[in-house]
Amino acid sequence: MFKKLLATGAGALLALSIGAAGAYFTAQVQVPENVIKAGEVAISTEPTSAALSVDSLAPGTVTVRPLSVKNAGNLSTDVVITASKKAGITDLYNALTCRVTCGGAELANGPLSTMKTTPLRLAPGAEGDFRFEIGLPADIGNDLAGDYSKISLYIDGEQAH
Repeated sequence: MFKKLLATGAGALLALSIGAAGAYFTAQVQVPENVIKAGEVAISTEPTSAALSVDSLAPGTVTVRPLSVKNAGNLSTDVVITASKKAGITDLYNALTCRVTCGGAELANGPLSTMKTTPLRLAPGAEGDFRFEIGLPADIGNDLAGDYSKISLYIDGEQAH
């Protein structure tokens, strides 16, 4: 019985070694010139400066200013706009109001000093036409007459995810 089992095992081992030594047909094809490039986030604006400039804003009035933001990159981008005072009278800056819309959707509404729009997603090559309504409350006093605030807008673009 042991000899029979040993002979069967040796036969199986011999069969496996013969099969492993056999040749197989193979083929290979090359797919050349593969380039992988990272995308980019890039935005531009029109106008490029003085977008919110107003010569004589009166209490109780609103002045409308447009700003176009274009996604110049090749990735979908979420755009957020904020403002910051760079010079001038802080009391006037804090009194200014701002409502921002784009395509009829309200993105911000309140003091300009705390403005931060909700993100607007722009596809590659798409433009967002923002509408800024800058105002002064009707109840401000004469102490702000003739004052000014110099303001910078910051348009931040982040890859959509």
